[in-house]
Amino acid sequence: MPSTIDSELANGAGVTTKLCSWVSNLKIEDIPPTVIERAKYLLLDGIACALVGAHVPWSEKYAEVTMGFEPAGYCTVMGHDKKLGPVAASMMNAAFIQATELDDYHSEAPLHAASIAIPSITAIADFLRHTDSNGSSSRSMSGREALLAAIACFESGPRIGKAVHGADLLVNGWHCGAVYGTPAGALASGKALGLSVDQLEDAVGIACTQACGLMSAQYGGMIKRVQHGFAARSGILGALLAHGGYEGIKQVLERPYGGFLTMFTKGNNKEEQFRELDVIYKLGSFWHTFALRIKMYACCGLTHGAIEAIENLQALHSKLFENANLKTIRKIHVELSHSCFAHCGWHPERSAITPTAAQMSAPFILATQFVHRKCLLAQFSDSNHNLDRDDIWDLVGKIDCSHNPEFDQLNQTSGGHVWVEFEDGTSLNEKVSMPRGVKEPIANELILGKYRTLTMDIMPEDRVKQIEEIVMALEDISDISPLIDLLGQSVNSAFT
Repeated sequence: MPSTIDSELANGAGVTTKLCSWVSNLKIEDIPPTVIERAKYLLLDGIACALVGAHVPWSEKYAEVTMGFEPAGYCTVMGHDKKLGPVAASMMNAAFIQATELDDYHSEAPLHAASIAIPSITAIADFLRHTDSNGSSSRSMSGREALLAAIACFESGPRIGKAVHGADLLVNGWHCGAVYGTPAGALASGKALGLSVDQLEDAVGIACTQACGLMSAQYGGMIKRVQHGFAARSGILGALLAHGGYEGIKQVLERPYGGFLTMFTKGNNKEEQFRELDVIYKLGSFWHTFALRIKMYACCGLTHGAIEAIENLQALHSKLFENANLKTIRKIHVELSHSCFAHCGWHPERSAITPTAAQMSAPFILATQFVHRKCLLAQFSDSNHNLDRDDIWDLVGKIDCSHNPEFDQLNQTSGGHVWVEFEDGTSLNEKVSMPRGVKEPIANELILGKYRTLTMDIMPEDRVKQIEEIVMALEDISDISPLIDLLGQSVNSAFT
């Protein structure tokens, strides 16, 4: 029996309509239990990132400034006891999830999916249960509806990203996930609202005309943390406008003139400028939910292979890589994928270093691994002077990065090859083509451990457990309001 997408293809529908139709018709019964289970762990990971990210210094500044000009609303701000309107709240929650560089990423079509899905779900849940001034009746969002919205985002974002050659946008200077995360945000919010196929297409059209994000944000400042928030904001704005009957651009992905795929691939010199059918490729049979990578290091995911290569060298040659011997290193050469080299293969300036730049610069990241033997949030904090250590900056100056086309192959863009040469002539090298989480998904129990580790010092143990229990039982929860209320309670700073 032909699928709905096959039938629409025969009827001449474009990929935007087909994708919207798939999202609109998606039911829990259509999704393998293993995918549903994985989605719950991805949500739990994103929640942990949001709560630990809610009170880092740059998030506190963002909240302070935004709450100074945005009126109070009815939508939850995670880790705070204040509320904003749905558009402002979704943008802020996304900024919190992205605040520490610990959130998920997709290695083929880089984006941080939870930072779009979770803010969409929480804002729409609050929108649905809000009773307006006319006394219009409210309703709750079920756990199944939340899961469907999340999976709509997890499945659509990477497909649209692959259609524009994924990391190629990153090479060309776009914050790619903020760009193609925008229609994914509209689909997540629209699915949570129960929009029709036509309304979903309106929502995507409204969202796509706002897609943006410049990767020059990585060199300093704070705004890089917010750019996936642009995607969440644009998506929820599109969905809410479409919900109210406002019309957007139809066929926005495939339009030859001014369409999303055309405009974000102009000048890429690819033999196939964009791959339109990737938008709907294997919908319902291949699940990108399992291709979303869980970060175990608080820095750009594309550098994780090189970090693991250094970890392996430190384990195999522990005495040689003791801190006292690091000053005897003559030089370090690192080979990276094209996307990683373009994005991260630059040397920061010591006088201008910020946590954002530290977490995006491969030389600084790798020097940090050599010195600290770990790359977690504290290692990239300027509150404990880790950004101004002489031993780290000595190594930063000895690190040279280059592009190796070998790592441009499928699933190897996060790979790295590290050579270390000492003053006595000793030379060692280690290659990791696919780091943990890419070679095979990080196990669910490790994600649970990460959630508990990140949250145990910032809120009471009973709240940590309550959130975990609700998320793990989402498909059986008729009303997720208790979860939203728990997420809205204030948490402590990870730096206190």
